[in-house]
Amino acid sequence: MTTPYYSRLLLVAALLTACDGGGEEKKSGLVPAKSTDSATAPKIPGPPAKVQQPGTAGQPGASVVVSAANRYVATALPKHSAELGPKMSGTLTAVMVEEGERVKKGQQLFRLDSRGTRLGVAQAEAALQGAVIARDNANRELERQRQLAEKGTISAAVLERAESAHTASLNGVNQAEVMLSMARRNTSDSAVASPIDGVVARKLKSVGETVTMMPPTTVVVIQDQSVIELRARIPETTLKHVKEGELITAHFSAVDVTRAAKVVRIQPTVDPTTRTIEIVADVDNADNVLRPGMYVEVELVPPPAPEPEPDAKADTKSPVASVKRKRDAAKETP
Repeated sequence: MTTPYYSRLLLVAALLTACDGGGEEKKSGLVPAKSTDSATAPKIPGPPAKVQQPGTAGQPGASVVVSAANRYVATALPKHSAELGPKMSGTLTAVMVEEGERVKKGQQLFRLDSRGTRLGVAQAEAALQGAVIARDNANRELERQRQLAEKGTISAAVLERAESAHTASLNGVNQAEVMLSMARRNTSDSAVASPIDGVVARKLKSVGETVTMMPPTTVVVIQDQSVIELRARIPETTLKHVKEGELITAHFSAVDVTRAAKVVRIQPTVDPTTRTIEIVADVDNADNVLRPGMYVEVELVPPPAPEPEPDAKADTKSPVASVKRKRDAAKETP
């Protein structure tokens, strides 16, 4: 009887011990952490690596962000740009160009209503005719008074009054001529022409709209895009690598074009906050591939020399070309 009794006690103790261990595991409720190898962990993609060139001490924001290839972001601008408005206030009666159209210097772009100015010209012409008649009358009166003065029939005061009237008539003619010139100029100012060769970048007004000279109203914007001007800010420490007149490389990623740019100007002062200086370079755009406002990066090294054409290489190695070079060398030898 004693053996089963002790066996039951041992079984109850074992069950209680098992229940206590399971409760602890359940109370924790945490999944044991698994070690992961950093080499096999997935990588989250991020922005391309950039290099920050710090500024001077005490200026936390003074830094220039450049790419790993020492490229600096530049601003692409037209070489020349003209915002054209009217030379007088009025209503647009014609706009002869559209956006994107190429124009020549002296070509008319838009015209204002000139009916009022034409009336001004007619009025000035009539005033000039009246001034000329008054001058002729004063001239005849002066001659008559001079003849009477020679005979002694009039006093000197009467002759002086005739001379003064003649002088006033001459001034009246001059004034009328000036007024006529101004009226004709106002008529010519009703039409505005392009001051440069270029392309119409923007057309801001249309026929029928009222434009004013003061404040000035911009009607069209003309840009000369045959040369693209690049403006870039570079750290002052790179000034030893760039000089005026030297060639640098411009990368236009939007059109996948790389071209040489000539440094035309380096600003005379360094920004004390960012410790940077602005350089200005020109890029030829005769083929009209580049556009102002494009994203461009400049590299302070000249572009690589273009490789010769394959046909040209084959031609230089051909027997005919070799014989020709020998013949030219023989001619040059004295």
